[in-house]
Amino acid sequence: MGVGGLAARAALLKEQLKKKPCKRCGLHYDHDKDAECPHCGHLDEAGLHQLLAKKERERRGNSRLGNRMLLAAFLVFVIMLLIVGA
Repeated sequence: MGVGGLAARAALLKEQLKKKPCKRCGLHYDHDKDAECPHCGHLDEAGLHQLLAKKERERRGNSRLGNRMLLAAFLVFVIMLLIVGA
């Protein structure tokens, strides 16, 4: 990793350290920039429940996608072994 890559990584880390999790929804936001959470500050309890349900569906979808990619990589690996071994 070059000097430019390290500088970019340091800048990203600095930005991430500014963000803290919201006590209500658990999503991260910059407390210095926003007085209230931009994700759930304007929501009532029903809206908060919908937001959390949506985030959980997204998390499960991403997990399934990761599992499928892992399976695909394994299958490609096995096929490559069969081709090289033949």
